[in-house]
Amino acid sequence: MASRSLSPVKALARKLVAVSGSFAPNGSSAVAASSRKGPGWSVARTSEGLFTVTFTDKWDDLVAAEASLQLAAADDKHVQVGTWVAASKALQIRVMDISGAAVADVAANANNRINFTAWLSNTDSLPAAGS
Repeated sequence: MASRSLSPVKALARKLVAVSGSFAPNGSSAVAASSRKGPGWSVARTSEGLFTVTFTDKWDDLVAAEASLQLAAADDKHVQVGTWVAASKALQIRVMDISGAAVADVAANANNRINFTAWLSNTDSLPAAGS
């Protein structure tokens, strides 16, 4: 359970927390920490086209996550949310090149960013699905 002072979110689920952020991919190099926007997480490039977002706080569950790719120029790339590992507080984000159906790096550019929002539960008692 997170130990931060949290602002309330109006939602059907109790104790739902949004953690949003963005970072600038840097081609085949590591992500510069100074490119991160938003509190409560860090990011590492784990391999070509794969990034691991690690949350600062421990959350009980990932309820939903979405990611988007901001590019300075048109391209055949898009992002996907990958695996969530609660024990390590880590969420994978993949950059996919649809022309080659494979993961791919995004060139370093001041206007290239990966944006994400993760909706996390801060309690182990979520309401039943459909409730």
